[in-house]
Amino acid sequence: MPRPQSSTAEREVSSRPQLGAVGIIPARLQSTRLPNKPLQDLGGAPLIVRVLERVRASTAFRDVWVATDSDEVVQAVTEAGGQALLTSADHPSGLDRVAEAARILSDAADPNPDAVFVNIQGDEPFVSPEGLDHLVRLMKRPDVAMASLAAPFLDRDEVEDPNRVKVVIDRESRALYFSRAPIPSGYGPAAIPLLHIGVYAYRLRTLFELAALPPAPLEMAERLEQIRALWNGIQIHMAVGDYQSTGIDTPEDLARARDQWSKRRSGA
Repeated sequence: MPRPQSSTAEREVSSRPQLGAVGIIPARLQSTRLPNKPLQDLGGAPLIVRVLERVRASTAFRDVWVATDSDEVVQAVTEAGGQALLTSADHPSGLDRVAEAARILSDAADPNPDAVFVNIQGDEPFVSPEGLDHLVRLMKRPDVAMASLAAPFLDRDEVEDPNRVKVVIDRESRALYFSRAPIPSGYGPAAIPLLHIGVYAYRLRTLFELAALPPAPLEMAERLEQIRALWNGIQIHMAVGDYQSTGIDTPEDLARARDQWSKRRSGA
């Protein structure tokens, strides 16, 4: 079994109240559309380090780990003072990598099935710390087994972009469906398009249940792993707010992210 690796540097101690979740950032070195994605430079540091910094700005976590298949990513994270662990190179999705990491990190003798683990995609350097806080607070409700983030689209043109995943919700803010296609098909005050942010919180038992299930037909059609939960009757409660984020899937996304990073740093 892979063993966690952590920096010898003293871990950051925060005076903020911690809500008790464990954050796991899955990072696969090779990506079809953007090779070596976790190590791509963003403002003078690897992308995965920028994601880690953003997650650690949240009050939601008692611990944050990067789960990766790459010694190079482990080195980049630990050199930045973070914690990383090696996981299998054979995982088909981030969900499976997070499940392996949760098995390594949870108490094997007496795992708490209600423990909360949060999967933060390793290509979300602008993920909202406030959104993460909201997400973990939502998991305090005993009826919530899984939750995720959504935000109103700021640019209607992006609704047509298949790389910007859409979600529609019911009146209780539970996800009805996710798609790369524009949904709902008609817009209006009662049907504002919502951008799905690739962050998921799970009870430990729900995470293991999902990882043990085969991919669902609609999941494969949309190339969206979260549909596996809906297909199998697991509700996803959505924390909705101004939590816009820019995920990085392609070289064009990386260029936009670098421009956004530069503008933030310059105060533009």
